[in-house]
Amino acid sequence: MVRSASRALAFAAGLTLAAAAGTGSALAQQPSLDPSTVVAVVNGHEITLAEVQAVRSRDPQLGQVPLAMLYDSLVNHLVEGQLIADKAKAEGFGDNPEVAERLNAVRDEIIRSVYLTHVVEDAATDEALEAKYEEYKAANPPQEEVKASHILVESEEKARDLIAQLEDGADFAELAKAESTGPSAPNGGDLGYFQRDGQMVEPFAKAAFDLEAGAYTKEPVQTQFGWHIIKVTDRRMSEPPSLDDVRNELTTEIAQDRIAALVEDLRDGAEIETTPLDEIVPKTE
Repeated sequence: MVRSASRALAFAAGLTLAAAAGTGSALAQQPSLDPSTVVAVVNGHEITLAEVQAVRSRDPQLGQVPLAMLYDSLVNHLVEGQLIADKAKAEGFGDNPEVAERLNAVRDEIIRSVYLTHVVEDAATDEALEAKYEEYKAANPPQEEVKASHILVESEEKARDLIAQLEDGADFAELAKAESTGPSAPNGGDLGYFQRDGQMVEPFAKAAFDLEAGAYTKEPVQTQFGWHIIKVTDRRMSEPPSLDDVRNELTTEIAQDRIAALVEDLRDGAEIETTPLDEIVPKTE
């Protein structure tokens, strides 16, 4: 598994990976650009293209704008930032206690991010993914599906008239194109495959699953959308998604499980003291 993918999955598991993100992905979209290219020199300090792209990647909207439109502004931003940093260092702010405190906080965040990225990579092996996939299939067994078409009209009288036309040999798809008010009308009323629970309103689903393939409802079916004539064109058992289809989802689950176990283990072996909020916030009369 490539490191960039595991970073994304670790982020999906709720981790803070901001310090490790951005630069590589932005440049990966333009492989001809060398991230080590020096784009400016300020008092001997080199600024690289990687830094330009890092600034750009912090704002998702900027990431959608061509680099050529932003380049001069981004370089100028970095040049001015370096000038200010040099001025601050010259005045002794490099040893400022507040600076040291913030650097320590950022350092800990980066250490956590890199460490947890490696934890996720080590946990999400091919073997672990295969095992998780088998669990997924066991928890999501195949479901019966029907493929159906329908004609939706506003009144029961109209629906009964269309059923009579079907009984006289009218083509279902052609009637749907001509008479249905539903969005599937241009496709001959075709709704594709769906399962019994949750995908269609109950009266519609019940009527559809009561039909054999090739049959249509001889009585109109009423829902909140109007009156339906339903035809089932096929019945089957669903196929589970492939491992590749659910790989990211399963990897995220493995990451969450592994990190939760890690945190629980660390808590068990640590001395932790917390202060209740009511001891911090002054009580009001």
